[in-house]
Amino acid sequence: MSQKNGPHALLLISTHCPHCHVMQELLQQRVQDGHIDKLEIINIDESPDVAQSFHVRSVPWLKLDGFKFDRVLTPAELDRWIDKSSSTVAKTDYLEDLLANGKLTQAIESLEQGATSFSDLLPLIVRDDVKMNVRIGVGALFEHFEGDAAIRNVTSELAVMAEHRSPMVRADVCHFLMLTHTVESREIIEKLLQDNDTQVREIARDSLAELDDT
Repeated sequence: MSQKNGPHALLLISTHCPHCHVMQELLQQRVQDGHIDKLEIINIDESPDVAQSFHVRSVPWLKLDGFKFDRVLTPAELDRWIDKSSSTVAKTDYLEDLLANGKLTQAIESLEQGATSFSDLLPLIVRDDVKMNVRIGVGALFEHFEGDAAIRNVTSELAVMAEHRSPMVRADVCHFLMLTHTVESREIIEKLLQDNDTQVREIARDSLAELDDT
């Protein structure tokens, strides 16, 4: 790991938390090793307003630059996220991690707060190795932001993905395009009515019907 430009960490703990000291020791060791530039530790029993400001529901709670974790990370996981903090794919990996662990609410908050964006989410649509619960989570995020600028902003990127070799990807993208409610999306979906895959054509018809009802 690089010993320069490490992430900043904020750890929220509680006096009565049996696991908080584990995270605290792991983080303090990485500060000493130079892998974390700054570490702030706050006991929410003494500063409950801090927990409220971050909407913390359980501790230990860790903020590592823009990434938030409400569970105990293993040493290997912590080191992996420290390394990822300077990676160009970090945000995509973070969203995948949240969805894989059933943290849909946290993924929504991350998108709403601008820590991540739908451009970061798009690679998960086309990757062959993505787990089914992650794919379902991606769909849930698009549906949550239906008609919002957050997904309208990726219409052009979705348009390119609508020509993907995989029928499953084209079918998913067709549905996501419908959720953007843009004129450009309608034009792309109409082209998918001529797709060589039956399911894609059916979803295209359903998507146009949904647009007609909005």
